[in-house]
Amino acid sequence: MIRTEQVKVTTTGSAGSATGAANTARAIVGKILKVRLNYHANAPATTDVTITERVGSTDWETIHTETDSKTDVTRYPRRAVEDNAETTVTYDGTNEIYEPFVVSDHMRVAVAQADALTDCVVVDIFYEE
Repeated sequence: MIRTEQVKVTTTGSAGSATGAANTARAIVGKILKVRLNYHANAPATTDVTITERVGSTDWETIHTETDSKTDVTRYPRRAVEDNAETTVTYDGTNEIYEPFVVSDHMRVAVAQADALTDCVVVDIFYEE
């Protein structure tokens, strides 16, 4: 079943250097299919957004990063397939094979280099359970 989890990030601080972060309300268990970023109309073009998954109690794995943007966009984050020796798998020795991220915990959306805005960015995370 395909589900959606929404994360709204409010930023605080000085213009061009405001930051903020918010986690999903619940753990996401499944494959990340896409993420849709919707920026506040007044977000500066310097805004950075990083989407991560909690791994263990203190570590976070990066799923997607959008740098210096304020343009609403939908992305389809993928990771390179690896074999048991942690070597990237390719079709022909050159072209890598990619697959969706598999996650099983809370996701975090962090914003940097923004202005102080309520709902500076709203991220919809689409995933398959």
